[in-house]
Amino acid sequence: MDEINLFDYLNTLRRRKWTIIWTMIVTMALTGIVLILMPRTYEGETTLLFPEQADLGLSSQLAELAGFMLPGGLTSLSGEGVYITILKSRTLAESVCERLGLDKYDLDYEDLQEDCISVEKPKDGGLLVTCSVPTSWLSKYVEKGKLRDRTAKLAADIANAYISELKAFDRANNLFLGRKNRVYIEDQLARTKVELSDAEERLRKFQEAHPTLIPPEKASSYAEKALELTTERTEADIALQAARAQVAQARATWAARAPEGISPESVIDSPTISELRTELAKLEVERATLLEDFTEEHPDVVSLDQQISKLRQQVNSEVSGVIRGAAGSANPAHQELLKELVLGEIERDGLESRLSAIGKATADLEKQLAGLPVDEMQYARLIRDVKTAEAIYTTLLAEHAKARVSEGRNTDNFIVLDDAIVPKKPAKPRVKLALAASVMLGFMLGTLLATMQGVPRRK
Repeated sequence: MDEINLFDYLNTLRRRKWTIIWTMIVTMALTGIVLILMPRTYEGETTLLFPEQADLGLSSQLAELAGFMLPGGLTSLSGEGVYITILKSRTLAESVCERLGLDKYDLDYEDLQEDCISVEKPKDGGLLVTCSVPTSWLSKYVEKGKLRDRTAKLAADIANAYISELKAFDRANNLFLGRKNRVYIEDQLARTKVELSDAEERLRKFQEAHPTLIPPEKASSYAEKALELTTERTEADIALQAARAQVAQARATWAARAPEGISPESVIDSPTISELRTELAKLEVERATLLEDFTEEHPDVVSLDQQISKLRQQVNSEVSGVIRGAAGSANPAHQELLKELVLGEIERDGLESRLSAIGKATADLEKQLAGLPVDEMQYARLIRDVKTAEAIYTTLLAEHAKARVSEGRNTDNFIVLDDAIVPKKPAKPRVKLALAASVMLGFMLGTLLATMQGVPRRK
């Protein structure tokens, strides 16, 4: 019986080694020709870092005052995922084309979006922005001897132009949001000033009409508690304004950049998230109820604040999990943007629940005066109105000062760690790797051809 063993194969390969060698030579030659004809691609790279900032903007400060931390994303543009979306946007690509005059090379924003810009998140943090430019883009407009140098320089120029436009966009956005918040607080300040003046005038007239009337014993404690609730309501109302603006901006960004067929409601209304939102609303109502009788330093209130904080962390984690499973897009920018939107919606709902609970607590406080004579009840309310208006006015003055500082600040939310420099060598094609692969392929093909010619069998 004929048998074939390993030595037969090795003898065949040895006797037909020139078949293998010539196959490898031909494969390498063809690969070399392809490499020579292929356009070179140069890459300009720059790295961005996002340090934690002490001042994340007025919106975050106001949110902290009400016991919330807005999910630092769209309001102050501090989320890396949002920056990825901006870097890949048509708006920024058009600005880069205009800045560099790329129309002279017959290039437009679609070329940059589809073939040039890429953004990655390294493991050690930050963003790596890479701009790839092939020599074919300039081959019709630049003489051959200067083609590679001009292409390499253009790759670096595009990368740096993207960062310059990102800075301009970032500062313009901060300026717009800062001005919007300042105008809102100024409106509240003007209204509160009028209310304070009216309250003082009403109290003065009442005291003139009742010169012998002494403020009731309940007036002091009632006014203090009313002051606390009014301060809570004012802070929550300002934070709610910021949250609504954040959600509106997130919605607009999602509508412009997100893939079709993906609905934020599919995440917001998921059973797990809905249950957590309901629990969060209950805790907010419970907190407002406790504040009817205790201060924020009371152990029960502190304990409840800790529960709310843990629940918010759980909400954040669950939202991330649901989005990864149901977002329908592997694009990290889309997932990050969707997360910002969903968390913004939850924060807004929580603030609305808090305001509703504060309103109920205020109504309950009013009932405590029901047993007083009419004049004493009115006296207590007038004292309350003056003290609360004074406190609100003082708070708004401080916030207005912060808003003006926030509007005028000219700092960036990111740091450019490395500007793009002109690359000395093309990133593609990788000649050594391609040649090594061709050697392996040639060897495999040569071996196959050698064995196909037949292997002697032993009898």
